[in-house]
Amino acid sequence: MIIDLSKVKNEYFINEKYNYDDSYLKNTDIRKLENVSFNGKIYFDFDDNLKIEGICSGTMILPDSITLEDIEYPFSFEIDYIIDENNEEIKEYYEKLKNTLDIMGILWQNIVLEVPMRITNSSIDKIKNVGNGWDIKNEKKKEIDPRLAKLTELLDDTGKEWNYGSSI
Repeated sequence: MIIDLSKVKNEYFINEKYNYDDSYLKNTDIRKLENVSFNGKIYFDFDDNLKIEGICSGTMILPDSITLEDIEYPFSFEIDYIIDENNEEIKEYYEKLKNTLDIMGILWQNIVLEVPMRITNSSIDKIKNVGNGWDIKNEKKKEIDPRLAKLTELLDDTGKEWNYGSSI
């Protein structure tokens, strides 16, 4: 969405929904973006810098970290962004000669920061834990390393566990 900055005198309020095409999603884990909206305002601050404030929210469709099935991940975050004349990153969105600002790119930069590193569905009980040549390890379950299995014979019949850190 391109905003004509000549309309921004005191404050310019925005309440818009956005659609991002597949070119944005190309190099990310995001499979789809739904219901992306921005509610906020744009204004010039006392230093004559352009300032964007508001809340961006929506839903990402992401792959499950284990099963790769689609998972809906709702997001919502605040934006407090200052655009000054010396900011090199923003030059592709802010055209001073035309007096316009494309807010979609700024929102996109912030949406990408909200993507979680891992996400999994809560119905993990249905997942197969063992396969041909692989298995999922449980950190809570103590398993004895097969290379050290012979050492368990040295334990006495009282069932004490071997303490690797103690000195004799």
